[in-house]
Amino acid sequence: MDYYRANLINTYKHLIKARNDLMTQAINLAMTGELKHIDEAFDVGETFHFDIDQLKGSNDVNLNMIITHYEDLENMMESLANLNAITEEDLS
Repeated sequence: MDYYRANLINTYKHLIKARNDLMTQAINLAMTGELKHIDEAFDVGETFHFDIDQLKGSNDVNLNMIITHYEDLENMMESLANLNAITEEDLS
């Protein structure tokens, strides 16, 4: 693999981490704001898998901006993967 492709794949791996971190922060923001009532229904240690669609429709302007940024990042990552034929195997 040439250095350019290696750097591109490494960059993509960093984007995956950034996307995951952004999702975590969006959930944290929602759970301490508009979804506080849901947060209070969970026991300590209990887990739940959120997806971005569950956070849409918020009245929180900040959360909505984060969701928009998350979706833009997802679209850009999809384009990078398609344009450069980045596969799961490349990322493992």
